[in-house]
Amino acid sequence: MKRVIFVIAASIALCSCIKESTPGPAGPRGPQGVPGRDGSGTQISTYYFNVYPQEWKPSGTYGTDGYYRYVDVVFNDLTNAVIYGGAVLVYAIFDGYDNQLPYVFPYYDNGYITRVIRYDLQQGKIGFIVEDSDFCVPDSPFSGVVQFKVVIISDI
Repeated sequence: MKRVIFVIAASIALCSCIKESTPGPAGPRGPQGVPGRDGSGTQISTYYFNVYPQEWKPSGTYGTDGYYRYVDVVFNDLTNAVIYGGAVLVYAIFDGYDNQLPYVFPYYDNGYITRVIRYDLQQGKIGFIVEDSDFCVPDSPFSGVVQFKVVIISDI
Protein backbone atom coordinates (compact mmCIF):
# COMPACT_ATOMS: atom_id res chain seq x y z
CA MET A 1 0.00 0.00 0.00
CA LYS A 2 2.87 2.38 0.84
CA ARG A 3 4.37 1.60 -2.56
CA VAL A 4 1.10 2.56 -4.36
CA ILE A 5 0.85 5.84 -2.43
CA PHE A 6 4.51 6.59 -3.19
CA VAL A 7 3.97 5.94 -6.94
CA ILE A 8 0.89 8.19 -7.01
CA ALA A 9 2.65 10.97 -5.08
CA ALA A 10 5.73 10.73 -7.32
CA SER A 11 3.53 10.84 -10.44
CA ILE A 12 1.73 13.96 -9.23
CA ALA A 13 5.00 15.65 -8.31
CA LEU A 14 6.60 14.89 -11.68
CA CYS A 15 3.53 15.86 -13.71
CA SER A 16 3.03 19.14 -11.89
CA CYS A 17 6.51 20.43 -12.72
CA ILE A 18 6.54 23.03 -15.48
CA LYS A 19 9.74 24.02 -17.19
CA GLU A 20 9.90 27.72 -17.83
CA SER A 21 12.17 28.94 -20.57
CA THR A 22 12.76 32.05 -22.57
CA PRO A 23 13.00 31.83 -26.33
CA GLY A 24 16.43 32.04 -27.89
CA PRO A 25 17.48 34.52 -30.55
CA ALA A 26 15.64 34.47 -33.87
CA GLY A 27 17.30 32.51 -36.66
CA PRO A 28 18.17 33.84 -40.12
CA ARG A 29 15.34 34.73 -42.48
CA GLY A 30 14.55 32.07 -45.11
CA PRO A 31 14.37 32.63 -48.87
CA GLN A 32 11.48 34.60 -50.36
CA GLY A 33 8.55 32.40 -51.36
CA VAL A 34 6.66 32.42 -54.66
CA PRO A 35 4.26 35.38 -54.84
CA GLY A 36 0.67 34.33 -54.15
CA ARG A 37 -2.63 35.72 -55.32
CA ASP A 38 -4.08 38.62 -53.38
CA GLY A 39 -7.72 37.73 -54.08
CA SER A 40 -8.43 41.05 -55.79
CA GLY A 41 -9.66 39.22 -58.90
CA THR A 42 -12.18 37.08 -57.03
CA GLN A 43 -15.88 37.79 -57.38
CA ILE A 44 -18.59 36.34 -55.14
CA SER A 45 -22.19 36.45 -56.35
CA THR A 46 -25.33 35.13 -54.66
CA TYR A 47 -28.53 34.13 -56.47
CA TYR A 48 -31.92 32.95 -55.19
CA PHE A 49 -34.35 30.68 -57.00
CA ASN A 50 -37.91 29.84 -56.00
CA VAL A 51 -39.27 26.44 -57.04
CA TYR A 52 -43.05 26.03 -56.94
CA PRO A 53 -44.82 22.72 -56.20
CA GLN A 54 -46.13 22.24 -59.75
CA GLU A 55 -42.65 22.65 -61.30
CA TRP A 56 -41.18 19.31 -60.12
CA LYS A 57 -40.85 16.85 -63.05
CA PRO A 58 -40.42 13.08 -62.78
CA SER A 59 -37.40 11.15 -64.03
CA GLY A 60 -37.46 7.38 -64.36
CA THR A 61 -40.21 4.95 -63.36
CA TYR A 62 -42.10 5.61 -60.12
CA GLY A 63 -41.16 3.12 -57.40
CA THR A 64 -38.07 1.78 -59.15
CA ASP A 65 -34.39 2.37 -58.59
CA GLY A 66 -33.29 5.79 -59.82
CA TYR A 67 -36.68 7.53 -59.73
CA TYR A 68 -36.52 11.17 -58.64
CA ARG A 69 -38.11 14.59 -59.16
CA TYR A 70 -36.20 17.56 -60.57
CA VAL A 71 -36.44 21.15 -61.72
CA ASP A 72 -34.03 22.64 -64.25
CA VAL A 73 -33.50 26.40 -64.01
CA VAL A 74 -31.87 28.53 -66.70
CA PHE A 75 -28.83 30.13 -65.09
CA ASN A 76 -26.69 32.02 -67.62
CA ASP A 77 -24.09 33.07 -65.04
CA LEU A 78 -23.16 29.41 -64.60
CA THR A 79 -20.37 29.12 -67.15
CA ASN A 80 -17.79 26.40 -67.73
CA ALA A 81 -15.17 28.79 -66.31
CA VAL A 82 -17.16 28.91 -63.06
CA ILE A 83 -17.90 25.16 -62.99
CA TYR A 84 -14.31 24.10 -63.65
CA GLY A 85 -12.31 27.03 -62.28
CA GLY A 86 -14.39 28.50 -59.48
CA ALA A 87 -16.63 27.25 -56.72
CA VAL A 88 -20.38 26.80 -56.59
CA LEU A 89 -22.15 26.42 -53.25
CA VAL A 90 -25.83 25.45 -53.26
CA TYR A 91 -28.29 25.64 -50.37
CA ALA A 92 -31.95 24.77 -49.81
CA ILE A 93 -33.59 27.20 -47.41
CA PHE A 94 -36.02 25.67 -44.91
CA ASP A 95 -37.50 27.55 -41.95
CA GLY A 96 -34.97 30.34 -42.40
CA TYR A 97 -31.93 28.04 -42.34
CA ASP A 98 -29.52 27.53 -45.23
CA ASN A 99 -28.93 23.78 -45.66
CA GLN A 100 -25.96 23.07 -47.91
CA LEU A 101 -26.61 20.53 -50.65
CA PRO A 102 -26.48 17.63 -50.87
CA TYR A 103 -28.82 17.60 -47.89
CA VAL A 104 -29.88 14.25 -46.44
CA PHE A 105 -32.60 13.93 -43.82
CA PRO A 106 -35.13 11.42 -42.47
CA TYR A 107 -38.63 11.91 -43.77
CA TYR A 108 -41.97 10.32 -42.90
CA ASP A 109 -44.19 9.21 -45.80
CA ASN A 110 -46.11 5.99 -44.99
CA GLY A 111 -43.06 5.02 -42.94
CA TYR A 112 -39.63 6.49 -42.44
CA ILE A 113 -37.48 7.04 -45.50
CA THR A 114 -34.41 9.09 -46.31
CA ARG A 115 -34.78 12.11 -48.56
CA VAL A 116 -31.83 13.55 -50.48
CA ILE A 117 -31.84 16.99 -52.05
CA ARG A 118 -28.97 17.49 -54.45
CA TYR A 119 -28.09 19.49 -57.54
CA ASP A 120 -26.56 19.12 -60.99
CA LEU A 121 -24.52 21.81 -62.72
CA GLN A 122 -24.34 22.33 -66.45
CA GLN A 123 -23.30 25.34 -68.46
CA GLY A 124 -26.26 27.74 -68.47
CA LYS A 125 -28.47 25.78 -66.05
CA ILE A 126 -28.74 24.21 -62.63
CA GLY A 127 -30.90 21.25 -61.74
CA PHE A 128 -32.42 20.76 -58.30
CA ILE A 129 -33.11 17.08 -57.56
CA VAL A 130 -35.14 15.32 -54.84
CA GLU A 131 -34.72 11.57 -54.26
CA ASP A 132 -36.41 9.35 -51.68
CA SER A 133 -34.94 6.05 -50.48
CA ASP A 134 -38.16 4.22 -51.46
CA PHE A 135 -38.06 5.74 -54.99
CA CYS A 136 -41.57 7.14 -54.51
CA VAL A 137 -41.10 10.91 -54.47
CA PRO A 138 -44.59 12.47 -54.59
CA ASP A 139 -45.66 14.75 -57.45
CA SER A 140 -44.74 17.72 -55.30
CA PRO A 141 -41.96 16.78 -52.88
CA PHE A 142 -42.66 19.89 -50.77
CA SER A 143 -45.94 21.40 -49.63
CA GLY A 144 -45.00 24.89 -50.74
CA VAL A 145 -42.41 26.99 -52.47
CA VAL A 146 -38.79 25.98 -51.83
CA GLN A 147 -36.08 28.61 -52.08
CA PHE A 148 -32.59 27.68 -53.22
CA LYS A 149 -29.52 29.87 -52.79
CA VAL A 150 -26.55 29.54 -55.14
CA VAL A 151 -23.22 31.20 -54.36
CA ILE A 152 -20.65 31.50 -57.15
CA ILE A 153 -17.02 32.24 -56.39
CA SER A 154 -15.07 33.04 -59.54
CA ASP A 155 -12.21 35.02 -61.01
CA ILE A 156 -13.02 38.16 -62.99
